[in-house]
Amino acid sequence: MHTAAKVLLILGAIASVIGIAGMALGAGSIDDIDDSWNTFEIEGENNGTITIDDEDNEGELGLTFWVKGSYEDVDENGIWDACDNTNIEVTQTPVVLDSWPSATEKGGDFYYEVIHDYGNNSESDCNAVGVNQDDTRDDRGLIKIGRACYGCTSGDFTFEANQSVWVTYDDKVGEEILDDVGILVVGFVGGFGSICCGILLLIIGGIMALTMKDNKQEVMYSPPVDNQMMMVGNPTTTQMSSPQFGEASQPQMNAPATTHMSQPSFEKPPQGGL
Repeated sequence: MHTAAKVLLILGAIASVIGIAGMALGAGSIDDIDDSWNTFEIEGENNGTITIDDEDNEGELGLTFWVKGSYEDVDENGIWDACDNTNIEVTQTPVVLDSWPSATEKGGDFYYEVIHDYGNNSESDCNAVGVNQDDTRDDRGLIKIGRACYGCTSGDFTFEANQSVWVTYDDKVGEEILDDVGILVVGFVGGFGSICCGILLLIIGGIMALTMKDNKQEVMYSPPVDNQMMMVGNPTTTQMSSPQFGEASQPQMNAPATTHMSQPSFEKPPQGGL
């Protein structure tokens, strides 16, 4: 298989795996959104203390109160019965920012509200009007009756109620949902894009693998030039005489040279006398 085809197939497989993981991450965040939406600071209690954390020092949206029931006006007094039957007293509240509209007026205290501005007249009440119903937590049998700590800064909020209530910290819930939605978008969009790229690379790599020849070449061995030159002529044969193991050679000894010395003559005395 051609090297380029191998590279594309590997990259395509990696991109596809990353895309699948991203899609799984995005799918998992759907459950996280539901969990974040149903996060309560107080669940089924008639009193409690909630710590407000105003990290940016810009004030908090505050708390929302929920009770078990349904929106009914049996006595037909124009107020939802759930609101009529619930009394909440705030015993402690953090400092409220005076820069928020109506925050100073409310002073962090509890106030009845179902749908804000349901009649486009800045309404904030519990009037028994069809459009003034909040069924966002209807699956848990909860209905909204009011809010508190609007515009509060950091501090403790303490309350007492005459019946069991559920309380959500709106700022915290909103932040958690935004984080989950961000993961959802990144997971699905990024994962889908990665899968598309992976499939495209796999297709291109498969086509290249089928159409391109392998780029391997046969390796030819060429001996060194010196060896080639020696192989052209006849190699020189070196002959060595074999040792003779016949009769042992006798060393030749030359006769010693004869030195002739004249014999002294005693017949005649030397001339000149003694």
